Amino acid sequence: MESDLPNELLAQIFKAGTTLSSPCPGCLPCLISYSAVSKRWRSSCLEYPDLWTNINVPFSMRNVEAWIALSLERSKSCLFDITLQLPDINNLPAYMSVVTNVMLLVVQHVHRLRRLAIQSEFFLSNPEKIFALLQNAQRAPRLTVLHLTFSDLHPIGSVTIPQGSLLMQAPSLSSLRLHGVVSPVPFVGLRSLDIQGLRTTYSAFSDFCRLSPLLTDLILPKLRLMLDLKSKPLPPIEIPSLKTLALSFCKPPPSNSFNPCHSLLSLLSTPNLEYLELAGGNMPDLAKCFPDPSAFTRLRTLRLVNVSIFARASRTEPEVDNCAYLRALTTVEELELIHSHAKYLLPTENDKDKILNRRPRTRSINFRDSEIGLRTFYPLPQRVDNLIPRGGLSPVNGQQDLPDPVPIYPNLRSISLDALPAAEVLWLYQFVLERPQIEVVRLSPVVERHFASSLGTVDGVLHSIPNTSMKKLGASEHDPVDVGKLLRERVLVKKIETDGYIQWQGAVI
Repeated sequence: MESDLPNELLAQIFKAGTTLSSPCPGCLPCLISYSAVSKRWRSSCLEYPDLWTNINVPFSMRNVEAWIALSLERSKSCLFDITLQLPDINNLPAYMSVVTNVMLLVVQHVHRLRRLAIQSEFFLSNPEKIFALLQNAQRAPRLTVLHLTFSDLHPIGSVTIPQGSLLMQAPSLSSLRLHGVVSPVPFVGLRSLDIQGLRTTYSAFSDFCRLSPLLTDLILPKLRLMLDLKSKPLPPIEIPSLKTLALSFCKPPPSNSFNPCHSLLSLLSTPNLEYLELAGGNMPDLAKCFPDPSAFTRLRTLRLVNVSIFARASRTEPEVDNCAYLRALTTVEELELIHSHAKYLLPTENDKDKILNRRPRTRSINFRDSEIGLRTFYPLPQRVDNLIPRGGLSPVNGQQDLPDPVPIYPNLRSISLDALPAAEVLWLYQFVLERPQIEVVRLSPVVERHFASSLGTVDGVLHSIPNTSMKKLGASEHDPVDVGKLLRERVLVKKIETDGYIQWQGAVI
């Protein structure tokens, strides 16, 4: 059958194979395996040099130097991308000679280098010695993407380059990622910056924004911004091109308060921001550290990843509920809640008074917070198989008309949930009933596990199961309800596909 395929299509299939994954230790790269199948396959592999431009190999692979040299030779004059997965050089110094030879090969072809990614899962005591091998390159005219990612528990990043550390000139560079290492290139003309542990000043950050007027993506994990606004008033930092902002925060020392550490964010002017991501448990007081919510007039997507909804500026001050700030972002159309308590941020009409008037006792919206659990049952006026007729919504709690106050996030069209306790499946059902404008619900496979066994009815009343309320009602049997089927009759249910910009590995539920 492969003989019927034109060479161009066969080459495209091979190209897709090179981007799927890295070869496992001891395995041959896929292009070598393809070339050994038949004479025609080998001819197709050699005829298209673009197949050899994606060089992604771990150093644990056998003959890694020979493989990289072969790829560079067969890519001919094409621009190439290379990803180097460094081994544990601290414990295995013998690897350093291999790393040196590979970096020298890259330097010989640096005029064709388009993307360079160097990453390691291990902490390197002196990662700069890896980049020192690039000193002979001096200039990489076609380099557009540079990602340097190293493990560091306490990273400190900066948008200024220490004197004497500049290694490369990359006039075409547009995307830069720095995790656990100082930058070997200047911060000029960037469209995307991902820098871990940023600690900077007003003047340094303002200069960076001025030198990158087309910046669209700003990712700041483990943020350490330093500024004291009480010293003097400062003008805002204009970033009109910014579309994406992703943040997580380092935990400050116990003697420090959050506000002086992160108040530089309140000076950012981002009128065209469309995507905001907040991650991690060390969340400051958003009302003091961020611009006024009304400034985000074009914000469409809000992603919350394991955030602390209650912030404490210092040990002597009371906790602050960040939900008030988050709910004030009224232009949000897509809400992504990852390992976060959806019901507290988005209460239904039945629970709104109880939740909005609740005194804060916890510092997170983690779904394990039992203080904000759901009501255990909702009386329904008819049988479950007729709850959501195609012609419209069914009345709830005996009401003929749903209340019509201004809802939280009035423009909400899509909600994503990766974790939902079985007891809160009832909230999701009720929330969708009250929001007819919601078109898409994105769920993880973990959430859908609860649908078939979380709810049941007794005498027309919907309950969570197992539930002590049923025993109090004297119900010995119940009719199970497939909530997944009910949701799919009302909205389009899809699988969560996006991972966000800040890497976070949550608990497996």
